[in-house]
Amino acid sequence: MSSARLLLDMQQIDQRLATSAAEFRKLASELQSEGNLKRLRDESEVARVKVLETRLEHGKLDAEVSTQKARIESIETRLYSGAITNLRELTALEEEHNLAKRNLATAEESVGPARLASEHAAAKHEALQIQLIDTEEQWKVTSKELKKRARDVSKVCKGLELERNGASAGVEERDLALYRNLLPRKGGVAVARVERGICQGCRIKLPIREMGQLKSADNLVMCSSCGRILLAT
Repeated sequence: MSSARLLLDMQQIDQRLATSAAEFRKLASELQSEGNLKRLRDESEVARVKVLETRLEHGKLDAEVSTQKARIESIETRLYSGAITNLRELTALEEEHNLAKRNLATAEESVGPARLASEHAAAKHEALQIQLIDTEEQWKVTSKELKKRARDVSKVCKGLELERNGASAGVEERDLALYRNLLPRKGGVAVARVERGICQGCRIKLPIREMGQLKSADNLVMCSSCGRILLAT
């Protein structure tokens, strides 16, 4: 059997091997990414932190309302007790009272939106937690299927590698080196059949001289157009 024929057989094995290897890499990537779990976990963590932040803000505003109410009550007790008779001191206390009332109004105005923001954040986090739990359960089933498929594809790859090693045994090292060099450069097609005088790699008709070489040469013949190894059929 000619080297070109042996190399074509190798190429067919290599193409199947490349397909299986690509499938294995895809399966491994899916297993590593855990589907949507990483994204959901990240989103859930962001939502959890948001819950803490909004609760803290709501708590601060509630505390501010309580503080200002207590302050106003204290000021009013002093203001209306009749104990303060100095006009300057009374004026300063009234200004302090007005400021406390403004601060209370501002805090009370902000409490409602802060409470709603906290409730919204908690609801979003809860929804994400439910989605995460459901996705984790689904992933347990999916990952088992992916792992089984990956093991099966790995076995296929190993079988093809053994088959390829056997197919390369009868090919001269020089021809193997040429084939290995061409395979990645020619999109996985280093050997092209010639049908009706046309190279099936580039679809260009071969010159008469090349056709003559292909019929009589003992060595590999290369297509002058695409540089692939030619095999007459």
